[in-house]
Amino acid sequence: MRYLVLCMFAILAVSCQSDTSKKEASDFFLRGNAKFKDKEYFESIKWYNESIEKQEVFPDAYYNRGLVYQQLEKHEEALADFTKAYAQDAKFAPALFKLAETLQTLEKYDLALAESAKLVKNFPDSAANWTLHGNIQMQKELWNESMVSYDRALAIDSLSVETMINQGVVYQELNQLDLAEKMFKRALRQGKYVDLIYNNLGYVEIQRLHWELAKQYVQKALAVDPKNPLYVKNWQRIQQKSMLE
Repeated sequence: MRYLVLCMFAILAVSCQSDTSKKEASDFFLRGNAKFKDKEYFESIKWYNESIEKQEVFPDAYYNRGLVYQQLEKHEEALADFTKAYAQDAKFAPALFKLAETLQTLEKYDLALAESAKLVKNFPDSAANWTLHGNIQMQKELWNESMVSYDRALAIDSLSVETMINQGVVYQELNQLDLAEKMFKRALRQGKYVDLIYNNLGYVEIQRLHWELAKQYVQKALAVDPKNPLYVKNWQRIQQKSMLE
């Protein structure tokens, strides 16, 4: 969970001293965070509920409760909380990020795109924000627009493996296979998601009809994750081609 709001503790511990209700809300919030860290999700929800009951305007509590709902795959509930958190604090970039991401998860792509556009407009200095915007654009098959977003992300963080991989996928969709291969190999050097990257390189070679090289790449992917359905599907394609030759 990338955006668990732990950095707010010190602020809340100081600012809530003057009002009993706010102090109780802060204490309940901290208990919720402790339960969250221990993965006691239903207990954490209970304490976040208590904190919100004591202090209705509490964007961090809504946000963290949204993260819990996200862990529990209760995406509609998470969406409601991220929406509330951002409504209460328009400068709360992680809340808007999670709002757009949750809409994406719910396959509400038009709404997700509108929120991610707002995200990169208001908070343009984050590679993660631009990558999310690019991902949603890609799902909308806005290939050129997604490429621009990925370029913006990589200008901020040139080592973002996730961005490199997704940009490589867009190059594949545009049938720019040399550029796709170059991007995947650039991502491979970072040492993350190597099985996925090997599979993608294998698929590039399938598109090129270079079956032996495709076989080598997909075998490397399967060596890491032998039951991955995408890798298995590509392996079956290669096997079927080999049987025809």
